[in-house]
Amino acid sequence: MAKVDAWLKAHRQEIIDDLIGLVRIPSVSVPDKEIPPFGQPCRDVLEYMFKLGEKHGYSSRNYDHYVGSITFTEGEEEVGIWSHLDVVPVPDPAEWDYPPFEGTLVDDRYLIGRGVQDNKMSAIGVFHVMNCLRDLGVSLRRKYSLYMGTSEETGMEDARYFTAHYKTPDISIVPDCGFPVCIAQRGSMSLSVEVPFEAPVTFKQSNNPSVTAEEITAELSDGSTLCACGESAHIFNAEGIDNAVVNMLRLLADRYPADAKKLNAAAELISSWHGESLNIAYEDELSGALQMGATGMDWENGVLKIRLFLILPVSANADDVAARAHEKAQTVGASVIKLRARPSCSFTPDHPVVGVLTKVYNEVMHQDSAPFVMSGGNYAAYLPNAFGFGPGMPGREFPPHIFRPGRGDYHQCDESEDIEHLMNFMRVYAMGIIALDEVEDIKEKK
Repeated sequence: MAKVDAWLKAHRQEIIDDLIGLVRIPSVSVPDKEIPPFGQPCRDVLEYMFKLGEKHGYSSRNYDHYVGSITFTEGEEEVGIWSHLDVVPVPDPAEWDYPPFEGTLVDDRYLIGRGVQDNKMSAIGVFHVMNCLRDLGVSLRRKYSLYMGTSEETGMEDARYFTAHYKTPDISIVPDCGFPVCIAQRGSMSLSVEVPFEAPVTFKQSNNPSVTAEEITAELSDGSTLCACGESAHIFNAEGIDNAVVNMLRLLADRYPADAKKLNAAAELISSWHGESLNIAYEDELSGALQMGATGMDWENGVLKIRLFLILPVSANADDVAARAHEKAQTVGASVIKLRARPSCSFTPDHPVVGVLTKVYNEVMHQDSAPFVMSGGNYAAYLPNAFGFGPGMPGREFPPHIFRPGRGDYHQCDESEDIEHLMNFMRVYAMGIIALDEVEDIKEKK
């Protein structure tokens, strides 16, 4: 550990400079027919990393611009470490206090820029961890590769394309969650509850598919408007909240008495947090209960469409959930259509890799943490034999002299990375890879 610390101290500025260079590429993933699959910036970030790999003597491979890889060592078994280089959009750069695509270092500690935390720091961190181990003369018996995707933020088409066309590593680690080890991800899905409703109406509301709306405005055909308020919350935290969609259905029922029965029935269908009202109250011991909430409304061709976002237990099947919800909705003259779904995944909790990496994290960071289940999603949902491992850990702060409230974290304005946090991440990964390489059997047991 002392040798790793000394190496990190000696290379700190190089690591920061490489991360700034990566952050300066505005790699928002957008489908592009002329520069497929996701436009020039997403090609540019891969090329940046390829050149970095070439500079340090590593081999690289481009998987049709969906994914790139840099291979550091050779061996019969492969450990793939997966980061993503695409970032969420910046709709209005003027809302930022710091330029989103310059990489501004404040107090020689807080690096600010879109994607610096999610997830470019992981790519640069892992890259330099491998440099560190090589320079320290650590001999690894397995093949270790850094895989870098270009559409994680837009549905993970990159990982899905890769698994459909190429051989995946024997085991994959995804540094895009918290520490220590994420042994399971709950699935998610979006449903549309559809109710016949002839009166034309136009809705204005928040468009975040996983967050309940704070306000919904309905413009009616006679020129009048209805406004329904509610509480804004991610579906993870939406238990018992006042839901604007439910409130709007009640307002529409009052305005259109002939449709009141089915509108009120639709409001009841979507009103429970665990899905009891739709007869989909799934639950399992590993990941808990299903969670759901209405997040928006549309009207089209005589149909009122209510969007539901659901977090699924690991054991729940999305098609079964949708079928049961549809069957229940039909009893009140409505229907349910599945819009999209992200599968759940799990990794054997007692696998030796889980125990080894959990122990390393706790020893390096002086913690007493246990493997966990998460409700968000990362590449592990689409890769076989994969689990999340960091970089999130306790202790992140957003000093008020640098960040206004509600800023500085991933996906927020003034997204940032604490360089000391990055160094801790690299310490854990350096020691974790050394320990992982000593595990005899790394493959997942089915």
